Amino acid sequence: MSNELIAHMLSTAASRRAKVLLVGDSSLSYDVIIRVPNREDGGKFIIKVKEDVERVSKAVITDLVILSKVSNSTPLIVGVRYGDEGMMDGVAYKVHGIYAVGVRTFKRILDDDIKLVKDKGMVRARIKGQLLRRLREDRGMSLGDLAKALGVTRKTVYEYERGSMEASERTARALVELFGEDVLGGVDLRPNDEEILSDIKAREDAVDESVKNLLPSFRLYSLVKAHAKIAAHSTSESYLVEDRDRVSNEVINVAKVLGVGLAVIEPSKREVEFLESRD
Repeated sequence: MSNELIAHMLSTAASRRAKVLLVGDSSLSYDVIIRVPNREDGGKFIIKVKEDVERVSKAVITDLVILSKVSNSTPLIVGVRYGDEGMMDGVAYKVHGIYAVGVRTFKRILDDDIKLVKDKGMVRARIKGQLLRRLREDRGMSLGDLAKALGVTRKTVYEYERGSMEASERTARALVELFGEDVLGGVDLRPNDEEILSDIKAREDAVDESVKNLLPSFRLYSLVKAHAKIAAHSTSESYLVEDRDRVSNEVINVAKVLGVGLAVIEPSKREVEFLESRD
């Protein structure tokens, strides 16, 4: 099943002229890295493929979040189901602070066209409040008129227009029927690492002091299931970090697609070499 999912993803990425790195080692925290051209957000996605997205471990998710931090990329899980539930088309599922989608929804991700989020069992959508108010007034509808049409209270509509309340799936779909899809805001797919702050802190603490002494101006995070053993970033630079005797073509290619450098270290000699691996 994973191979079928990856084949669908590669086909979708190719249709967007994306640069793709297929990892080929399912034991790692990521299976595919994609860079889509001409996107304001940089268009980089680091992706784990798992049939049941709920079964992706926290260790894998922590790796994905760390790599996304240092490379300004979007971590993503692509699968078929969430536990016993088939994944709905057009919905992003929250999993420990990052998002998971079905393979058909993945196409919408690449097109920056995802509107619904499922978190803690509820599907919600963000409303463009000012646009909703303008569209409502253009139709000559009062707050009460729209509230009646949606089956909600006037106060709820008022909160939508203030941008202080998300809409349920039912209400969101009703708003789309009335005013079109533009009334819904897009989903910010950047990770919310608050759910795994302790895990990220533990990764910082796990970095050996000898490496910290080599790279004193960087924040360093250990990686558990990645081509490099450490990720590093400062206010202006980002690197994957690996021992000289363990550097491989794979880690060089990962650094290139992610758009970061490669720091090659020899702690016993107190030496570090910074390679510009950016593609």
